[in-house]
Amino acid sequence: MKLKSVAVLKAAVIVCTVLSVAVAVAAPWIVAWYAKIRPLEPIMSTTLLICYYICMIPTLIALYSMLRLLIHIQKKHPFEHIALKYLGIISWCCLAVAIVCASGAYWYLPLAFISGAMVFLFLTVRVVNSCFLVGAMLQEENDLTV
Repeated sequence: MKLKSVAVLKAAVIVCTVLSVAVAVAAPWIVAWYAKIRPLEPIMSTTLLICYYICMIPTLIALYSMLRLLIHIQKKHPFEHIALKYLGIISWCCLAVAIVCASGAYWYLPLAFISGAMVFLFLTVRVVNSCFLVGAMLQEENDLTV
């Protein structure tokens, strides 16, 4: 991966982090505005806010892990075990968001779609993690070869 594209990805992760925090601060107003456009029962508004704030924890952890992973890629060490650890953290964060959204879907059904998307993302990142694991094993074997 070119260093320029890694720098762009790092900037995108930082922008996503800032936007996530900004939306977290503005979430009560955003949900109130949304409730005016599409009439929501109070339990639905509360569910959206609770789910969003709970999901912020794995989201910020995943964004931090993405940034650390990109730093390792930039240093040309993508197949080190620490990089695999960051991929694993990202995947489990996706699953955590899926579980929270699935729980909230009882009161606000559209959260089920987010849950389904996050389960798919969890599976995708796990497959990529498995590919990186094979790459790490090949690199270790190659390093031991004289």
